Amino acid sequence: MKQIYLPMLGLFFLTLFLGKIKTTEGSLPSAFDTPGSLLADLWRDRFPDPFRVLEQIPLGIERDQSVALSPVRVDWKETPEEHVIRLDVPGMKKDEVKIEVEENRVVRVSGERKREEEKEGDHWHRVERSHGKFWRQFRMPDNVDLDSVKAKLDNGVLTITINKLSPDKVKGPRVVDIAFEEDQTGKLSSA
Repeated sequence: MKQIYLPMLGLFFLTLFLGKIKTTEGSLPSAFDTPGSLLADLWRDRFPDPFRVLEQIPLGIERDQSVALSPVRVDWKETPEEHVIRLDVPGMKKDEVKIEVEENRVVRVSGERKREEEKEGDHWHRVERSHGKFWRQFRMPDNVDLDSVKAKLDNGVLTITINKLSPDKVKGPRVVDIAFEEDQTGKLSSA
């Protein structure tokens, strides 16, 4: 176990020493997010972001070694009017993707990309396209109207839009009144 952490820790301190990391940003240091840099490519290949990996693993699915989880890339932005989530699902049809809205403000997108059947006599030179089940879920903030979820699939991009509530309609936490009996105060003070 220590053999894995020592090189990762050494690489982190080396990059920190070189002054390329701003420790207040994101889950991975910004030096590793520079597209095309050799350091970024090596880092992502050897040490994937554990938070991104956890987002892609469905918690309710049985861990079956024969089932491969297919990564789905996501962009999520918030505009003054709405939240927009875009997922890359190339080659998938709308009936192969499922969108669920749960009571705990979670929007879950799942589906399965089937592997192409191998026919006798076929000789595959490369198999790089991902296949298998995918599952992404997003906990929405309090300012969204979960009844306004809309989805559109266009050219392999699934776009989910969710309208925002006006600030006066955003429900905050409910405050609970605490009951206090006056009879008990008299008993406490005389004791």
